[in-house]
Amino acid sequence: IYMAQHRLLVDLIKSFLLAFGLVGITMIVLMRDFVAGALSMIPNVFPALVAFGTMGLLSTAVDIGTMMTASAAMGIAVDDTLHFLVWFRRGAARNKPRNEAVFFAFKNCATALLQTSVICSIGLVVFVLSPFEPVSKFARVMATLLFLALLGDLVLLPALLISPLGRWFVPKSARK
Repeated sequence: IYMAQHRLLVDLIKSFLLAFGLVGITMIVLMRDFVAGALSMIPNVFPALVAFGTMGLLSTAVDIGTMMTASAAMGIAVDDTLHFLVWFRRGAARNKPRNEAVFFAFKNCATALLQTSVICSIGLVVFVLSPFEPVSKFARVMATLLFLALLGDLVLLPALLISPLGRWFVPKSARK
């Protein structure tokens, strides 16, 4: 049983890394720029790095259920990142400065991102109360990852867009 669980955990880690690579390639294609696509992955990997890094520092065991949360959270983070970037690029295409384009993105999609994360987290509350520890742990880690993904998309991504690196996200036709 231990060997099967270990193999499954290793395979889940590999599948997360493969998904990260494929999503990265997709973001590069969608952004039509290698640098912008690569930079857009920062808020997508942020939740897993923070959550699993903290678990490592606290010597918390990572089981199969916990590892599954990483891929699910990355999927939600990617969706939110893409929505925010679409609205940012629309603002930039209207010749708005980057800081105004970030505000434009907030105005048009931040509420939806917040609602998605809150609704999903509320749905997990039932499982947090479960007496079966693996299910309870899955729900706690998933809710934490959803919060971190929201933080990455509403704090880290806008900071990245306003920083000097943000120029890579502006559509080439609107770059100065």
